Amino acid sequence: MKRRLILASGAAAILVAAALLGGALVGEPGAQQVPPPRPDGAGTPLLEGFSPGDTEAYVDQLEARVAQSPADGRGLALLGLAYQQRARESGDPAFYPRAEAALRGALAAEGDELLVYTGLASLAASRHRFDEAEALARRAIRENPHSAAAYGLLGDALVETGRYREAFAAFERMVSVRPSAAAYARISYARELLGRTRAAIAAMRLAVRAAGPAPEPAAWALTNLGNLQRESGDLAAAQRSYDEALHRLPGYAPALEALGTVRRWQGRMRVAVRLRRAALAAQPLPEYAVGLGDTLAQMDREANAEAAYARAEELEERFAANGGRNTLETSLFDLDHDRNLEDALARAREGQRLRPSVEGEHVLAWALFKNGRCREARAHSNRALRLGTKDWGAMIHRSLIESCLGNEAAADAWRERALAANPYALVAFGPLPG
Repeated sequence: MKRRLILASGAAAILVAAALLGGALVGEPGAQQVPPPRPDGAGTPLLEGFSPGDTEAYVDQLEARVAQSPADGRGLALLGLAYQQRARESGDPAFYPRAEAALRGALAAEGDELLVYTGLASLAASRHRFDEAEALARRAIRENPHSAAAYGLLGDALVETGRYREAFAAFERMVSVRPSAAAYARISYARELLGRTRAAIAAMRLAVRAAGPAPEPAAWALTNLGNLQRESGDLAAAQRSYDEALHRLPGYAPALEALGTVRRWQGRMRVAVRLRRAALAAQPLPEYAVGLGDTLAQMDREANAEAAYARAEELEERFAANGGRNTLETSLFDLDHDRNLEDALARAREGQRLRPSVEGEHVLAWALFKNGRCREARAHSNRALRLGTKDWGAMIHRSLIESCLGNEAAADAWRERALAANPYALVAFGPLPG
C-alpha cells in the first residue's frame, strides 16, 4: 500500500535536535502564548479575497479584471495564487499551468516581485520541483528578508532535498518573523523528522490555536494533529481531532481520508470504504485512490480494487502532464503492489537523485530490497533512518531487509521498534512477505 513517512518520538533523536537546533524546535511549547501574526508583505495578499467555498467566484472576478487590464500585475499575481488555491481545493493539477502563466505574466507586467516569486515557489513545491522551489524562495527572500512565507517555502524545499540543518533554520526564521498556523506546523514537522512525537503534537496544537476560527486552516491543522496522534497509535485522540476538523469544515476530504485509515486499522472495512470514497469524490488525489484500492483489496474485492488503482494511475499521469514530478510516488505504488519492479527501481533512483531526503532514501531502499539487492538496500535504509525518525513503515522494511540478509535477531528488533512506534504497525502494513 502507498505510504508516507510515519513519524514518532525517541530519546536518541533529542540529542540530534540539541546538536542541530535551538529556540522553538528544542523548547517545549506547552506554556507558550500564540502572539498575533505580523504582516510580512506576502502573507496578507496570499489570503486576500479568499473565503471557504468561494474561490471559484473569486477566480471569475480576477479573470474578468485581467481581461479588462491585461497588464494589471497585481491582478495577475492574485489570479495565479487563486488558481493554486483552486488546485488545492479541487485536487485538479490542470490549474498549475494556468497559475504559472498568470504569475509569469505578473512578472512581465512588473507586479509585486515578492508576491510573484513566493507564488512561483509555492507552485514549484506543489509540483514536487523542489530545486526550482528553493531558487524561487531565495529570490523572494532577496526581495524581502522578512518574508515568513518565503522562509517556509525555502525550508520545505531544503527538507525535500535532504539539507535538514538549513531547513530547520529556515523554519525557525519563519516562526520568529510571523508566528502562524503554517509556521507552527513546520516546527511540528521538523520535530517529527527528529523522532519527537510529543513535541511535534505540542507544536501542532499551537498551529490549531493560531488558525483561529477560519474553517479551512483550522480543519487542516486539526487533521495534521490527528495524523500525528494516529501514527503513534492513539486512535481515540486522532478520531477526536478528525471529528473536530469535520465539525469546522464539513466534508473536508483530508479528514475523511484520515478517518478512513483509522477505521481500516480498527477492522471496520465497510465504513473505511465509505469514508475513502467520499474523500476521493471531494478531492480526487492519487493517494486517496490508492487507499481506497488497498481497503477493497483487503476485503477481497479485487475487481473494485483494480478499478481504484487504475484511477490512481490516471491521476498520477494527470499530475505529471501538468508539470508534476512523481517518480518517487509512482515507484512506491509499484513496489508496494509488486508491479514493474525493475522499472520501479530505476524511478526510485531518479527520485532519490532529485530528492535526496530520508523519504527518497526509504523508497530506494525498498526498491533495492524488492529487486533482491538487500545489502545495498540496508545502506540506504541506514540513511533513511539517520535522523531518528520513527517511521514504522521504514522500520518494517528494515526488518525485512535484515531477514533477507539472514540477520533474524536484527529483523526481530526492527519489527519490535516499529510496534513501539505504533502498536498498529503490522495491522497497517498488511501481510509480510514470506
